[in-house]
Amino acid sequence: MKLQDAHAAETGAAGNWANIGYIAPGSKTDVNNYSTTVFDYSGAFNPATSGTTMVGSISGATEGWRATAKTALNDCKISSYWMVKFNKAGNGAALSFEASITDLGSSSDNTNCKSLTANFTNIGHD
Repeated sequence: MKLQDAHAAETGAAGNWANIGYIAPGSKTDVNNYSTTVFDYSGAFNPATSGTTMVGSISGATEGWRATAKTALNDCKISSYWMVKFNKAGNGAALSFEASITDLGSSSDNTNCKSLTANFTNIGHD
């Protein structure tokens, strides 16, 4: 999120991974996707033109990053995922971030996956 914040501050735009200089863990499978033995990482934010969108034109929470489990991780089921969305924050080039976990198992409060990354949902909060 620091890379996205810096890019927004300098350009007034949110950018895809290539534009903000982010490289996910693992091997690159295509321009916005990487893979390790445990996770698939996707940069879901992929504007069709230059790879950026002006912050002021973002109209709602937009998925920017996702890690999807390729295997079960203890009680956290396969295909559960960790995601970060961003949105414009007030006027100007500021962004806000929301991190979430989706546990595809029997845990309605995402406990099975939260225990693996206890502070993940605090990302982007001061």
